Amino acid sequence: MSKIFGVSFSILANIILIASGAANRVESESGTAAFESATNMPGIEVTGKTNALKVQAEVSRSENKLMVSRIDASIPVKTLSTGMQMRDEHMRKYIFRMTDGSEPDVRFTSDQGACEAGGSRQEFSCPVSGTLSIRGTARPFTLRLKVKQDSASSEKFRATGDGVVKLSAYGIPAPSQFGVKPNDDVKIHLDFTVKASAVDTAGVAR
Repeated sequence: MSKIFGVSFSILANIILIASGAANRVESESGTAAFESATNMPGIEVTGKTNALKVQAEVSRSENKLMVSRIDASIPVKTLSTGMQMRDEHMRKYIFRMTDGSEPDVRFTSDQGACEAGGSRQEFSCPVSGTLSIRGTARPFTLRLKVKQDSASSEKFRATGDGVVKLSAYGIPAPSQFGVKPNDDVKIHLDFTVKASAVDTAGVAR
């Protein structure tokens, strides 16, 4: 059962442009979101993932911090998979489908976050607080992100993030299938790479 989400963003850009304080727009080149939930059956977990995580954000550098703004991360519900078609259909019906039959994307947005430098100028860690929307309902959500510059390219970065989604926070009762019911807490793990390009003060990518 799945969760999502999403995420976050990652961040960054050409290290020279960031160091100069220029604004940078970043977009994910690839992204995976995985979820895991224990169940009422000992030893049985519900897991799944999607490779359709999309992230956009703007980033600037301030001393040893990375300032991240206008974060928008999304996942199309139809791409979430547990590896079993019947379970996937059950999940979408009871977790993500609205009364009108629509299945809105899972979406994470955040106005701004600050990432502290870690062991080097190429590594950052940050809790990013924002809003996570599931089935059209938005709730506060925080992702713990770790970002690292790609050793092969100054314009590429890899980010990983973790968080916990509570189904009850969205008014979603844990569905049961063949007697197996997931826990209220669903662990989320994100893994994605991004590439940055400079943007001018009007927000137009160059």
